Amino acid sequence: MGLWNCRKRGPKDKDPELGPRGQTPTGEAEKQPLEESFEKVWKEREPAKRGCSLRFLGALKPLGLCIRSQILKFGEDWVFLFLLGISMAMVSFGLDVTVSKFQQAHLWVYDGLADSGYLQFFSWTSYHVVLMMVSAAAAKYISPQAAGSGIPELKVALRGVVLREFFTFRTLVAKLVGVLCTLAAGSTIFLGKVGPFVHMASILASMLGKVMVKFAGSAENPGRKYELLVAGAAAGVACCFVAPVGGVLFGVEATGTHFAVRDYWRGFFAATCAALTFRLLAVLNNTRETVAILFQTSWRVEFPYDLPELLSYAILGILCGAISCLFLFCHRNILYFLQNRLRIKRFMANNKILYAGFVSLLLSSITFPHGSGQYIGAKLSMKQLLETFFNNLTWGLEEAPLGSNSTRQPPNQTHDFSWLQWTHPALSSLEMVSFFLIAKFFMVLLATTMVIPAGFFLPVFVYGAALGRLYGEVMAQIFPDGIVSEGIHMRIVPAGYALAGAAAYSGAVTQTISTALLTFELTGQMSHILPVLVAVLSANAISQRLQPSFFDGIISVKKLPFLPKLAVGKSGGHDIYAEDFMVTDLKYLSRESKYKDLRRLLRISTLKQFPLVDSQESRVLLGSIRRKHLSQLLSAHLGPEKRFQYILSQSDKAAPNPELMETEEPDSPKETENVPCDAQESWVEEIMEGEEEDEEKLSKAVPRSTGSLTLQEEHGRHRHMVEEWECRQLQETLRLADVPIDPAPYRLLEKETLYQCYDLFNLLGLRTAYVTNMGCLVGVVSLEELKAAVEGCVKGTFASQATRHQRRGPHRPDEQEPKPPGEDELKIPVA
Repeated sequence: MGLWNCRKRGPKDKDPELGPRGQTPTGEAEKQPLEESFEKVWKEREPAKRGCSLRFLGALKPLGLCIRSQILKFGEDWVFLFLLGISMAMVSFGLDVTVSKFQQAHLWVYDGLADSGYLQFFSWTSYHVVLMMVSAAAAKYISPQAAGSGIPELKVALRGVVLREFFTFRTLVAKLVGVLCTLAAGSTIFLGKVGPFVHMASILASMLGKVMVKFAGSAENPGRKYELLVAGAAAGVACCFVAPVGGVLFGVEATGTHFAVRDYWRGFFAATCAALTFRLLAVLNNTRETVAILFQTSWRVEFPYDLPELLSYAILGILCGAISCLFLFCHRNILYFLQNRLRIKRFMANNKILYAGFVSLLLSSITFPHGSGQYIGAKLSMKQLLETFFNNLTWGLEEAPLGSNSTRQPPNQTHDFSWLQWTHPALSSLEMVSFFLIAKFFMVLLATTMVIPAGFFLPVFVYGAALGRLYGEVMAQIFPDGIVSEGIHMRIVPAGYALAGAAAYSGAVTQTISTALLTFELTGQMSHILPVLVAVLSANAISQRLQPSFFDGIISVKKLPFLPKLAVGKSGGHDIYAEDFMVTDLKYLSRESKYKDLRRLLRISTLKQFPLVDSQESRVLLGSIRRKHLSQLLSAHLGPEKRFQYILSQSDKAAPNPELMETEEPDSPKETENVPCDAQESWVEEIMEGEEEDEEKLSKAVPRSTGSLTLQEEHGRHRHMVEEWECRQLQETLRLADVPIDPAPYRLLEKETLYQCYDLFNLLGLRTAYVTNMGCLVGVVSLEELKAAVEGCVKGTFASQATRHQRRGPHRPDEQEPKPPGEDELKIPVA
């Protein structure tokens, strides 16, 4: 069978590709047998395995179509959210296991070099330096968008701003590699994973969303993408802390200004799948015996606090708010300093890996366990630090019997009780925690300057727990018998203050309230819900009043388009209207406008779109036109090819010299027909700035008369012809029928309050909105004016247009708008 059984071809046989005598067959009757023979030979040569696989796939096709129809009937969103949740949980659990192995191997090598202090120092510092340099290299060479937390950029992306390569697979890989190295560095670098996981979850949500769109056969739209990204943010937080409810609320507060109620079920479902999968994986890996909370506590729940103690929790919240304001102020100004110094900025841009290695060397030298690191628990991981701070024992009372023991050794990880990590022969536990707070404050500020994938929520959470623990231990020493209420002695629980401090400080830095609920899910201590909420609200009241949040500060430093938060608890925004901050110096076109008005408008303004009104008298808003379309209209009306055609039509002499045309001829119409929009817009700039040069070139291309006219006179004649033609062209009315017009641009009313304008811009992702009164255009509000009004309202320095006009005084003659250049030179020659 097949080719092997074919008989030998004789001289009379036809070639499969040629007809008789080597001629190509021309008839359909000759082609059909050839095609059938080729098809038969191909089928005979087809491997048997491939045929079986095709038949098998053909048999499975009806089953696949049936499954697809059932999924679409049930709802593809459920499948998408389920896959998103379990995928992020598997990534989080695998990352935690890998990081744990890295840290165990590092400590094993460190303890094995106990005979040599120099080798221990080298192993301790080199481990962190290599990890940070690898993390910086991933952010530099794989994807620059992977650097940082990712939450500030996600907030901007949710508002409709397109960030290049922010949701790509390369960024996901770079983020995963970078955060793995960052977490493996432990508490030495003191950075976390919440922000990177929110970013990675949003990338995975975007990728799965594209797959589900193709699977369902629907079209992509911005609204659906927004819903998927919000669900991804909730799943990212939930798989970090195994806290579905707190994860959803924190994701909503941290990433978005508006959140539709219909999207809550998506966030909760994805977060629940992520949290449940993470806990089940811990059970299967023998990390946990059963599904349990992340941080086990053993506090007494019958009377955990008394009402007079709520004042103490409020004072703790005020303290956390004040320290968070200091941290936010220092962090933002350090970033501004690095951004505004050209030499430092250039060095940071070219030497990111070297800078990360230098900072990690400095931090690892400070945390060397046989040096200053023994006073700040340097060998403890971030999780172990939280476990010690949430310990139910009162350190001051427990370490008193150990005071006479002169054989106590420096903290070691092999101690049976975790709180003993904060004991030392030379220092008390309170002194060690105080030293920890001072050192980590500056170490976090230094670590945040590295351009690496890292999160910043977990460090401030641990820092707040340490601050609350110190406050609680001080309270326990001030009131050793507890607070007396109605004859009952209520003992101080320092661990409760640690819980409140973690929620209050992290909530003040990120300016969110959901950190209280997130803390309860981490520890399972719902008995302290009231004092923790008191501390969180007190801290947020101070932080939001004095400083922008951590993420908003980064947005401000990077100059990303985003609106700051309006002041909470102030009603001044309801007394500010759109007419108070709108721009009244309008640049617009009307149906009566001429090409000279369009050229003048493009000269004096850099706006991306212009409003179109009915007439200059009524100014009824009809729509808006984009700048690039107007530039194309003007270039088509005054382009070099039209000038050249006009000069040729006016020439009454012989045809132009071919040699001269080859050297001096401008762009021909064939070359300019397919010029892109950007090139056509550049023609407009040439028309505005270099008209004389174009006229000289065109005049050279036109044949000179053979009379007594000199070359200069000939150029003057051609220039006069071009000016005459151009003036006639500019006096023509705009052909708006050739331009696409947006008939329904976003509009505001004069009496729209600042809160209403703020909500509309955030909800719809607007950049510009026109202000109308009875349909007539009276002003325009852009993102810049709204941002200035919001900042003025928050700081209490806002002044309306009427107030500013009164301060400036009456209009002076020297404040008149200068005429655009070239307007006076526009002369129409008299016939």
